[in-house]
Amino acid sequence: MPGIFSIIFFLLIFCVLYLFANRSKKAALKGLSAFLTGSVSKFPFRPPTFIGGYQGFKLSVILVPADRYSPDFLHISLAKSSTFKLTIYKESLLSNLGKRVGIVHEVKTNDEIFDKEFLTFSNRPAQAMAYLNNAGIKNAIRELFNNGFNAVSIGYRRISIQKPECISGDLQPENLTPTLQKLSLLAGGL
Repeated sequence: MPGIFSIIFFLLIFCVLYLFANRSKKAALKGLSAFLTGSVSKFPFRPPTFIGGYQGFKLSVILVPADRYSPDFLHISLAKSSTFKLTIYKESLLSNLGKRVGIVHEVKTNDEIFDKEFLTFSNRPAQAMAYLNNAGIKNAIRELFNNGFNAVSIGYRRISIQKPECISGDLQPENLTPTLQKLSLLAGGL
């Protein structure tokens, strides 16, 4: 019998700590209501999430807590349908090595500077190339990466960006609004 009580006790402690740790994150997300339409999700065991709208798109801002393998990160997405998937990362030494060995096969955009700077994957390369043929789209991607975001992903139903180790300033209107404008530009180009 003492074993069951120990398990229940540790589960209770875990739940209290989890809820307490997310309080500050939820409070930061509630501040978004001052300049965006929407609200913070009420589900207690879901990562703190703001659901709202921006320029006619459904908006989701999630503060994903750290786990054993990754730091906490900011995940922002706009709902927008697409006929292709596209993922963009910053080029790294490891990705360069993978390309030389032949295990990484990326989409080439026919823009040497962009291709040297970013690693691009898509399930429909021709559509991805057409999408990335727009200078405004490429500039918005560069600016997002310059602001600390490390991934741009387009799925069949949404476009999203992610930033590791989000700081409270990332959610301030003067920082978040330009980010949302760039993401909206990317969504509008689909």
